[in-house]
Amino acid sequence: MANLTDRVPDDTEIDAMTSPRNSKSAESLQHKRQIKRRLEDFLEQAQLRKAIGDDDFF
Repeated sequence: MANLTDRVPDDTEIDAMTSPRNSKSAESLQHKRQIKRRLEDFLEQAQLRKAIGDDDFF
């Protein structure tokens, strides 16, 4: 499994790199954060399934 956390910056890095100048930028930033949270949740669930032996998912 690829380590995607190297590619996805955390919230403080996103804040440092971008400061929303308008509502469109703010919406885009919020969308990126939602995607990051969903990805982290998905990866956590996959790791838990693998740990308990329910790896039919893969």
